Amino acid sequence: MSQAPANALELSIELRWSDQDMMGHVNNARIMTLVEEARIRAMEQFQRKAGSDEPFGAVLRTTSTEFFRPVMYPDDVVIRIWVSRIGNTSFEMQHELSQNGKVAVTVEAVVVMFSNDQQPTPISQNVRDVLETVMA
Repeated sequence: MSQAPANALELSIELRWSDQDMMGHVNNARIMTLVEEARIRAMEQFQRKAGSDEPFGAVLRTTSTEFFRPVMYPDDVVIRIWVSRIGNTSFEMQHELSQNGKVAVTVEAVVVMFSNDQQPTPISQNVRDVLETVMA
């Protein structure tokens, strides 16, 4: 059952035949690539909403993944993304990957904002405002 809040960003991602492994399901490493693709799409949307022409200076710090059921080709997956915590320089993104209405994988990721000199930098107010639109 989905734990995603109503305000979560929802993205549909098409699977590729090459995402499968010898067991006939989508390889766990490919699952992380799908989640990464969804996170990048979400960050691009956040960037536009924040009124920025430049990509956010952000880096993935940690992830934690739970696998509940296999994901099977060829059905598309739906990934819901929301923010569960906003700190000074980082925020937590939740990812819920579903297929055919059933949650298959959840991923929690900590994303850190950084400056041009690769140092953590405070989240600006306009970025914070955008992140709060998908906060639970």
